[in-house]
Amino acid sequence: MNKDVEIRKTALETLIQIEKNDSPSHLVLKDVLDKYDYLSKTEKALISTIVKGSIERRIELDYVIDSFSKTPSCKMKMPIRIILEMGVYQILYMNSYDTLAVNSSVELARKKGFSSLAGFVNAILRNIVRNKDNLKYPDIKDKNYLSVKYSMPQIIVDLLTDQYGNDNTEKMLKASLESDYVRVRIKENLTDVDKENVLKEFAKRGAEVIKTEGFDFLLNVKGMGNIGDYDSFRDGKIYIQDVGSYMLVKNVPDGEKILDTCAAPGGKSIFLSEIYPDAKITACDISEEKTSRIKENIERCHALNVDVQISDATVFNPEFKEAFDVVLSDVPCSGLGVIGKKADIKYRLTEESLKSIYELQRNILDNVSKYVKKGGFLVYSTCTVNKKENEEQVERLVSDGLFEYSKLKFLPDVIKDRENNGCLTLMQGIDDSDGFFMAVLKRI
Repeated sequence: MNKDVEIRKTALETLIQIEKNDSPSHLVLKDVLDKYDYLSKTEKALISTIVKGSIERRIELDYVIDSFSKTPSCKMKMPIRIILEMGVYQILYMNSYDTLAVNSSVELARKKGFSSLAGFVNAILRNIVRNKDNLKYPDIKDKNYLSVKYSMPQIIVDLLTDQYGNDNTEKMLKASLESDYVRVRIKENLTDVDKENVLKEFAKRGAEVIKTEGFDFLLNVKGMGNIGDYDSFRDGKIYIQDVGSYMLVKNVPDGEKILDTCAAPGGKSIFLSEIYPDAKITACDISEEKTSRIKENIERCHALNVDVQISDATVFNPEFKEAFDVVLSDVPCSGLGVIGKKADIKYRLTEESLKSIYELQRNILDNVSKYVKKGGFLVYSTCTVNKKENEEQVERLVSDGLFEYSKLKFLPDVIKDRENNGCLTLMQGIDDSDGFFMAVLKRI
């Protein structure tokens, strides 16, 4: 097997594993790239690009395939459908020879035991190559226009357009396909020399670094590679953290005792320990696996005032009753704000799963609100832009009469006018950020 086909076979096996096991794509891809660490940077980048692109653009790719195939993509055998999706993605979005995309796809069909369908794959892809400059997409007035153009399930398109209108929804969907950077936070108490050395390490590894407007310690980094390979990461000098999470921590009020209820992997607790070194911070999550990740990260970042405990945020802990000045709850959510980084999220959302999410969030809020001292603060956040998970959840809590809205204390000039009654929503494509929601409530 030649090298080109071998690399694409690895991408194919990765995509099959993700779909077959319904596994998070970013975790499966990381494991694959770690396993094939002996491959060159270029080869690993090719695998990553094909896997991510085929997932991100799946709806559009299937639409194109269906335009040239008598057999709908949904009726095809999974390996053949994925081989075609990979092939079409390379033809439409990668700077590689179309002939290479076609021939390697045909060879993959044979290698997977579908020699009888190799001609079918060849015919479909060659037809697409011939017509790729004249492909017909849905008209802008068609109901499925945004869904196909931005490869977003119709259920999500409908939800967002109902809440934000067509223009803002299109901006968010467009941004979800253009997220090609990693946001990195530099530890704020580093010396100027240490900060300069962090930037030098990025440059040495060929990463492009752009500062985030309004945030001195947040960087947009492109082409970073594996952050675990960086000395500055291993030494706790940098941490992956987006604008929303950064602002959330900056808006956590001061307190002697702070509880982070859904803390894994620990980024918010670690940042809190830097801001409030004299506070006693308790970081909790639901399992040994998650708390182990928190412990590993706080040890790497030397967060000495963080205590880690296993605790289910939906189950009342009598020891926590009215015991904390501040309770932070970054709850599980639909993830609509981070689809650009975790594209397979969008294919898992259904009406039923959304209802389950709403119920889980209500249960967590009702429970952890009992841990706030009188006069203390509850800080609520999600990485979604869905108002049913955001404004509606905190409005319900406030309407019960135990909490009131509190002003956000940290608002950079670029978004100062965006606060709404102690709440803030960041939107991808509109803000230089992933989608995120935060609210600070004070117990009466």
